[in-house]
Amino acid sequence: MSREDQILSAATRLFSERSFDGVGVDAIAAAAGITGSAVYRHFSSKDEVLAALFDRLLDALLIRIGEPIDSPEDELERLIAAHVEFSIGNPELTTIWNREQATLSQVYRANIMRRQKMYIDRWIRALDANYPGHAREELAAAVRAVHGLISSDTSRREGAKRPSDIAGMLHHMARASLTALAGDRAVDAVKGA
Repeated sequence: MSREDQILSAATRLFSERSFDGVGVDAIAAAAGITGSAVYRHFSSKDEVLAALFDRLLDALLIRIGEPIDSPEDELERLIAAHVEFSIGNPELTTIWNREQATLSQVYRANIMRRQKMYIDRWIRALDANYPGHAREELAAAVRAVHGLISSDTSRREGAKRPSDIAGMLHHMARASLTALAGDRAVDAVKGA
């Protein structure tokens, strides 16, 4: 493992356990088995460490989803599966992402938000193809809700089921919750009949 990877691994564990504000560079260094000054040979600040973690998260998600699929249904299934697999496989990083986005320094925010938008836009296009007729804001709200649903169980520690036990359940729940986007038209059709 490279020194940079050691630092990021230690930061992931500590930020997840204590929060970004609850951890200093010296604590990260100690957990990585290096000196505080060695951290600064790889990262200019603790903020840059957090940005690097977010970059890795987004890299992993964007790689997992690959290129768009022509079938809207298959595309949505791939997006859900990728998000579930990543969240379950990376509970500490998922916790940090959910908790620390607002903490990210302005210096790094624009790049991270641009990359996050690429990921969210992919979800919005898939939802629009599967459930047409909704405003972008509604679809974005649905994406945030599904992401919250998926990640809500991955950060549990005590008594948590094995990842393999919950992956299918989370996938099914995410898919089922998205059918609410079709519900408005279904209810309107029943009322009009």
